[in-house]
Amino acid sequence: MMNILAKLLAVDAPANTSLTSAELHFRGLVPWWLAVLLLLALAAGIVYLYRLERGTFGRVRRAVMIGLRVALLALLLFLLARPVLLAEFEGQRPRDVVFLLDNSQSMTQQDRRLSEADKFRVALARNLVPITTNIADEQSLANLPVDTPKDPARADMVRWMLRHPQLKLFDELHQRGPVRPYLFGPKLRGTQEEAGAAAPQSRLLASFKADEAKTGLADAIHEVLERRDGDAPAAIVVVTDGQDNASKFTLQEAAEECVRQQAPLHVWGVGTAEGGSLRLKELGAPDTIFVDDTIFVPIRWRAQGFKKGTVEIVLTLGGKQVARKEAPVQIGEDLRDVLSFVVPKGDAKEQDLDLAVSIQLKGNDQFKDALVREVRVVDRKIRVLVIEHAPRFEFKFLQTALLRDRRVEADFLLVQADPKVAKSGPPFLPEFPPTREKFFDARYNLIILGDVAAGWLGKEHLDWIKEFVENRGGLIVIAGRQHMPASYVETPLAEVLPVEFVPRKFKVEAEVRTQEYPPTLTEVGQRTEMLSLADTAEENLKVWQALPGFHWHYPVTRLRPAATSLVVNPRAKMGEQPAPIVATHWYGQGQVVYLGTDETWRWRFNVQDKHFIRFWGQLIYQVGLPSLMGETAKRVQAALERSEAVLDQPGSIFVRLLDKSYQPRRDPQVEAVLDYVDAKPGQERTRKITLQAIPGRAGEYRALLAHDRPGRFEVRIANPEPTTFSYRVELPPRHELAESGLAERALRDLAEASGGRFYREEELAQLARSIQTRQVGFTRRQEILLWNPLAFLIFLALITAEWVVRKFSNLS
Repeated sequence: MMNILAKLLAVDAPANTSLTSAELHFRGLVPWWLAVLLLLALAAGIVYLYRLERGTFGRVRRAVMIGLRVALLALLLFLLARPVLLAEFEGQRPRDVVFLLDNSQSMTQQDRRLSEADKFRVALARNLVPITTNIADEQSLANLPVDTPKDPARADMVRWMLRHPQLKLFDELHQRGPVRPYLFGPKLRGTQEEAGAAAPQSRLLASFKADEAKTGLADAIHEVLERRDGDAPAAIVVVTDGQDNASKFTLQEAAEECVRQQAPLHVWGVGTAEGGSLRLKELGAPDTIFVDDTIFVPIRWRAQGFKKGTVEIVLTLGGKQVARKEAPVQIGEDLRDVLSFVVPKGDAKEQDLDLAVSIQLKGNDQFKDALVREVRVVDRKIRVLVIEHAPRFEFKFLQTALLRDRRVEADFLLVQADPKVAKSGPPFLPEFPPTREKFFDARYNLIILGDVAAGWLGKEHLDWIKEFVENRGGLIVIAGRQHMPASYVETPLAEVLPVEFVPRKFKVEAEVRTQEYPPTLTEVGQRTEMLSLADTAEENLKVWQALPGFHWHYPVTRLRPAATSLVVNPRAKMGEQPAPIVATHWYGQGQVVYLGTDETWRWRFNVQDKHFIRFWGQLIYQVGLPSLMGETAKRVQAALERSEAVLDQPGSIFVRLLDKSYQPRRDPQVEAVLDYVDAKPGQERTRKITLQAIPGRAGEYRALLAHDRPGRFEVRIANPEPTTFSYRVELPPRHELAESGLAERALRDLAEASGGRFYREEELAQLARSIQTRQVGFTRRQEILLWNPLAFLIFLALITAEWVVRKFSNLS
């Protein structure tokens, strides 16, 4: 009865509802009681007028005409009072089905589809095989269409399947309830405003760009369930590769919320679970290696997307395998190992060879990577002359280290040595070479000069040492409490040193032990290879911070104009700067290193020779090699601010430039070229960069690198000879563009924990059928203004009836 009334009143009732109640309200200017009084007055007037009518009709007809006229006026007064009917409807409607599509950059990845099943899924998506084909059938897999695309992007797989003429996924889902499409990256967003009133599938695909930099899968599910603009959905369909790197919630928490709100997840996993990536990040090795020396080569790499297998690492030198290792595959962003080998003897005393490392998933050459760097193999030893006054601790431990080092041939000249020891023969010398010819014929590559009095050496010998340095010879001086450098003021060697000083003497044994200070790397020192005590810059800094401190240093007045401070005492000052402990510069073609303390032996505490030998070994090779190799020193030295360049984390490149006289360049800026080696067609390959001079640091330059694209880069600098510095920009951990396979296990667990199901492409025809339609009760209230066709018809009927009765009564 109520439904019939709703139709007569021309009410637009919602589908699947019934009218449960109706209330009449008046919203006109005339109160209802006044309208009733007015109607009574008008009714009295009508009765009076009809009593005056003269005609041949009886009382019944007169009463009918009076009633019709009063009803007509009552209807007019009723409409003038603006009657409104407040109707309430109750009914059932299906809950929405939410469709979440991953719009992050990881959807642009092209999976290497290795299995026949994964290749078949591509053919199915392209509608090259029937949607009902059984993927478990070996014969079906064997008959893969020849025009099946190879390794398409995940986003393309989504587009093909959603437009699949046999699947019609959105049409099937709509039969289970209204479909609400959303895209998600770091945040959830709808598609309605962007695409107007188009169909949900068209809106979704028009907005799908796969360009968002983060994925918040768990957060997107949570946000859908927490929205207050409707009831919980009947189900949530999620299309993703499972890479979640931006969520505050966990996938387990998202599944639990789905269970609480009875909204199961139906997850379509896009990509291949058998995919993965192996990428070498670093091959650590010195630039020069020595024959018969045992070399330890640290290797860093990343591995993602592998469930099982064995990694094979092979190290080659000059194309010949020198080391090999196998290990179970691990998953991680910074995996490490160390390979060692004995450098084999070659055909020449010196040769440049490629040191290469390759990594491969054993039995599958689809997953492999390689790094190569050129090293110089030397079948000669660095000739070192160590001159010291007395056998202090620094000398004792350094002597032992040098005698054990197969790469070094050392002679020792100890001023206060026992005469029998001094004359016992190699490695001891009884005296400084007496003639210039004998000094230079000894072919020393490096001199380590300790706390020896300048007067003992004499001006002539100091001139020889000065000439030695000018012609590529290396010099390391170790400060002492008696003679070095105090006695070298106004000697030929004074200008060779990288520091300026005034004479000072110290007690051999201090009565009061001074406060310990930490030897601290300067910014330049952090980028200097010969001071590296670990395999990465970050680890090296930690090692230096943990080293035992020193108690003494020789205070210098200032650095020479071209000198650089590498290690400082932060608790002592040289003017306004920290006092240098290690400083260096080039004098002529030779490098000179000043060591302002004699306490590096303290680094042996608890770790024996680990840091002491590495420090001195690298120092000796760095300073002595140019002379050994007969090469001119490098006039361009470059290093990145951090050991690893990471995408979207800008960093600086620091460059030290020397002119033809091996003096620091003083140009305010130097132009360079940055080449993007891995540029794809259409991408910018070359850009110019400007190296700006660093104030107060002669020859030091800096430029900011954007690190805005991943891959290999080369910085080319003309000084004027061209020099190339290579580096690689790595992707940060869990980055969208980092190669990673479908997280099938995680997505399958998520779906099952929520009460839903996980699907691959061949199972999508079952997705819509797996969703149960769920009804939800609702109440809707509606205001119905009774100025409607029914009121007009009643008015017309009343006025027509009165006119007909009056005609039959012969009234006008």
